[in-house]
Amino acid sequence: MKRHSQLFRGTVTHQRLGPTPHAFSYPATFFCFNLAELPTLSQQATLLGHNQFRPLTIRDRDYLNGNSQSIEQQLDAYIPCQHATHTLLISSPRYFGYAFNPVNFHLRMQDQQLLAVVAEVNNTFGDRHIYPLTKLNQKSRYSWTATCPKDFHVSPFNNQHGEYHFTFRIERESISIGVDLYRNDEYIIKTSIQGKAKTLNNATIWRYALVRPFDTALNTMPRILWQAAQIYYRKKLQIYPRPTPNSPHTLINKDQKKETPPVV
Repeated sequence: MKRHSQLFRGTVTHQRLGPTPHAFSYPATFFCFNLAELPTLSQQATLLGHNQFRPLTIRDRDYLNGNSQSIEQQLDAYIPCQHATHTLLISSPRYFGYAFNPVNFHLRMQDQQLLAVVAEVNNTFGDRHIYPLTKLNQKSRYSWTATCPKDFHVSPFNNQHGEYHFTFRIERESISIGVDLYRNDEYIIKTSIQGKAKTLNNATIWRYALVRPFDTALNTMPRILWQAAQIYYRKKLQIYPRPTPNSPHTLINKDQKKETPPVV
């Protein structure tokens, strides 16, 4: 059964376990878009548009290579999946033209089965990197895990070494995604986003996205800067300078100001 586009209301959490503990949790509103429905989103909710200005807007060029191709076409360069019945995008749209998504998740689905994932990471320096996850371990009917080496600089308070452990729980009325960082078998960082599904229409957009703007992508960057200030000034964590990206999965390198060719 194909899943329709939905709005989700929940929380985002971040827990740094070492070397100095630090944790926070915020209310969050995020979206799950069925890519096949993007061209008709404005028919479902006039406040939401695809490649056109609306209070909330999804633009193809905000994702992956950042070119004029559709998100689905761009995704085919990394995980072509002929058995998928639909593709979901876990993300937040632009709010009045602005958004910053630290991570987006592209889910290849076969009915309710998760086949593959591309985790798309954006850092505050302007770089973009992907982690194609094609070897998923199913833990239960609605739960999958995956692992991959860390090879992209995100936080100035962490070096580029370690391994990510992903957990995906995709149910009809709820979504939970966890991304944990391990280094030398030591648990370093635990993060998650989870939410309950709401019907995507003008009423839910007003209630959860516009009336509560500080729980949306509008407030992501200020929250990042605030938490960074807490870690730096109060907890005195070491700063790791941004290295020059050298992974073939870094799609946008701010130093080059151009796209990196796709890696199939």
